[in-house]
Amino acid sequence: MKKSLLFLALLFLNTSFTFASYSIDWMSTPDLLANTGTAIVRDANDNVYSTTSTEGTILLEKRNRFGVLQWQAISSTTIPLNYEDAVQIHVDPQGNPVVIGYRYSSSSHRIANSLIILKYSPTGVMQYKRTIDGTYSYFSNSQYWTRITSQMDVYGYVYIGTAGLVSGYPNSGFNVLKISPNGYTVRISTKNFPSTANFHMVSQIRLVGNKLGLAGVTTSPYQNATTWVLDTAGTDLWDNIVTGEQGKDIAFDNSGNAYMLTWISIAQMGDLAFYKFDAQGNQTWVRTIDLGGSEAGLKLLPTPDGNFAIMASGNQAPSISYYMDWLTLKVDTSGTVLWSDRYDETTHNDEYPGAFVVDAIGNIFVTGIGGPFPGGTPIISARQMVTVKYTPTGTREWASPVDTLSEYNQGVGIIMGSDSSIFVLGNVNTLVIHYLDHTGSAPCSIPTAVTATVMANDSAQVSWAAVSNAYLYHVQYKTATAVSWETVSCNSTSIVLNSLYPGTIYDFKVEAICNSGPTGYSASQQFTTSGTGYCESMGLDATHDWIDLVFIENLLNSTSSSAGGYGDYTALSTTLVPGNTYTITLSAEMDPMGSTESWKIWIDFNGNRDFSDPGEEVVSYTSTQIGWETSTFQVPATTAAGIIRMRVSMKNGSPAQTPCEIFALGEVEDYTVNISSITGIQGQESSSNISVFPNPTHDFLRINSTQNTGTLSIQILDLSGRVVFKDPFAPSGQMNVDVHELSNGFYVLQLVDENGFKSTKRFLKD
Repeated sequence: MKKSLLFLALLFLNTSFTFASYSIDWMSTPDLLANTGTAIVRDANDNVYSTTSTEGTILLEKRNRFGVLQWQAISSTTIPLNYEDAVQIHVDPQGNPVVIGYRYSSSSHRIANSLIILKYSPTGVMQYKRTIDGTYSYFSNSQYWTRITSQMDVYGYVYIGTAGLVSGYPNSGFNVLKISPNGYTVRISTKNFPSTANFHMVSQIRLVGNKLGLAGVTTSPYQNATTWVLDTAGTDLWDNIVTGEQGKDIAFDNSGNAYMLTWISIAQMGDLAFYKFDAQGNQTWVRTIDLGGSEAGLKLLPTPDGNFAIMASGNQAPSISYYMDWLTLKVDTSGTVLWSDRYDETTHNDEYPGAFVVDAIGNIFVTGIGGPFPGGTPIISARQMVTVKYTPTGTREWASPVDTLSEYNQGVGIIMGSDSSIFVLGNVNTLVIHYLDHTGSAPCSIPTAVTATVMANDSAQVSWAAVSNAYLYHVQYKTATAVSWETVSCNSTSIVLNSLYPGTIYDFKVEAICNSGPTGYSASQQFTTSGTGYCESMGLDATHDWIDLVFIENLLNSTSSSAGGYGDYTALSTTLVPGNTYTITLSAEMDPMGSTESWKIWIDFNGNRDFSDPGEEVVSYTSTQIGWETSTFQVPATTAAGIIRMRVSMKNGSPAQTPCEIFALGEVEDYTVNISSITGIQGQESSSNISVFPNPTHDFLRINSTQNTGTLSIQILDLSGRVVFKDPFAPSGQMNVDVHELSNGFYVLQLVDENGFKSTKRFLKD
């Protein structure tokens, strides 16, 4: 059976893994779209909400505690050349998610011109959208001068901390906006700190009881550390400006004392600086912390034992290395370091923490970007998304590097579940991981009496006997010819598997999860769904002619040769929207080269489990080349929502193959297509008015558009959502863009008109 890098990665994403004292319960399958995970929160039932910034819109997703997507909601602006971004999510006392974000112009600089408050019901219905116009970015030559941060109290009031000038108010400075549960502005409190540049930036707002604390900077960038404390009624309590390179975070103890984290620059190096202020704002002391190089403080959290956890970054320069590492430490209320740890698993690359959380007994969980690369690569600089657990005494209990096919995926959000599990958010493609932290020793056994009952053509129920001490179960299943297992999680002793193929043999097995960890799976068994399945098609020999690559939307599968001429990749899927036009890229490998290969693709649009209906043959051509070749097709507008199959066939010689043919030389691969009527990120690629050539490309990209009236701009984003190129679009409707300096990989090209409408195309830089 053939192996695929992406296939193995998706296998990783869909499998429960056991390491030491943790396991992965589930992961949301990432895609190849240019979206950036920004925030994560859970409700009382462990439903998880995550926000995504994708192509200038805010996408909110809800998953239940088992990782099953419940709904998506999209917010965007109609203001020309403006965009939206989300920064935080809260859940109010009624279980409604509330998203805090901002609207901005200039996609590369993020000049914020309005705050955004979005409230949805638990079922995804928007309750309101409020905007508060103003100027919220200073020194707008960089997006890093826009900071929006927020907190929610137990009554559902939101407190937004930011800097700038709120429209209609006379003064600029630090701002705290109090927003009622129905989205109306209750109060705006502003504190101006005069300086020659009138510069203000808020890094963090914290809420403890009725006290609000803000940390930031109030001169030119990184020249002081400013703290402002007020109460929730808007009463100004105190402020203090001290030496430091931007106040990064603030915390309070039970006596009302405040602690502020910053760092102090010393001869182009830096040390952490930890300040204590009394309840009246008087400085009690400052402690500088040198961990053997140059350090910068990032976040500060209180611990249950009355001390404080610090997340920081730093190098070991000049004696050892200038590469950055992430630092985790714990200090007491006198500023004494109780313990510290340097996470440096990629010696020749930077590693950064993105977020951390402290649980009820004082364990510290940190997520970020680091190493080692989970596949054991010899490339020492390779980095991946990593999550680390520290005990209250500083022991590094476990570390989980996750291969997400992107060396730039960083953990940016982390929250505790109600059962002491951990939810982690990655910024590339909004990956959500649910970790189970195993700290117990309860005995646990592999499930027995595992059976399956076929319910219908497309569903079956798997059942098993209850396992003593188990609180979760995992069920894995796959078509009998597939390599990759799909995993579902549940807390009952049975589960219905839906969206199966009729007339198909499936393998299945079950494992139990106790506080001591997973048991491992029961012996694999089989069931066969009722009804008529898809016909068989394959090449008898694929050692000399095989399908090297299939790429459509978020499905990318690159494979090597094998003797078997059939690949069951139905565990890989993509979502297509009726009425939209899509491109699909194929590539062959031949030995020797120069053979004539017949290519065919069929999609079972009407779901009747054959490929013989009109319009279901979507691609047909012959070729003698081994390079990438792209074709286009349109999904019929009348296609019903559902799970259907796509068959890709490459046959050596002639005549052209039929969808159910077994032929001598070549290969057939089957995939899953999700047909959805939901418009959204899957449907934003509009190939009818924009085209790019060549694709893939190495040096130049030629862009053609029939939309050549009005003011247009062109921009290119990488898969993290970062804008790597932006320019006005040529009035002629044609232009060439030099992309030879871009790193190899996939990119998203957007054509934006004066009304903010975006035409989108993806391309590969090779």
